[in-house]
Amino acid sequence: MVIDDEPLIRDVLSRFLLDFGLQAKAVVTAEEALDEIRVQYYDLCFLDYILPGMTGLEALKKINELSPTTKVVIMTGTFFDEATIEYIKEHSYAFIEKPFSLSQISKVIKSMVFALPAQQMIWE
Repeated sequence: MVIDDEPLIRDVLSRFLLDFGLQAKAVVTAEEALDEIRVQYYDLCFLDYILPGMTGLEALKKINELSPTTKVVIMTGTFFDEATIEYIKEHSYAFIEKPFSLSQISKVIKSMVFALPAQQMIWE
């Protein structure tokens, strides 16, 4: 799943996931994502931190509650304090700074598919 309010990012990431042979669902808000997760399991969610309504951090907490095995990748250009960074590291699969490259997305997907530790590749 791709959760981002920017249409270009939703479109590019969704298409990129399809290129990997993965199904992709793109939504604009965290609320839409949570509605989806309540009825459908998702292996991986790319979650923007700045969203209309609920923030990405609030969404991360709720996704972890609803679907603890879903791997959540936080995407943002926002700078965080140390406590927020530690929370995100502890509760997400990976973190990607915007703007990002598709090679970064590829690393995350490959780490998930091949069960590699994404944290070692992404948290640099």
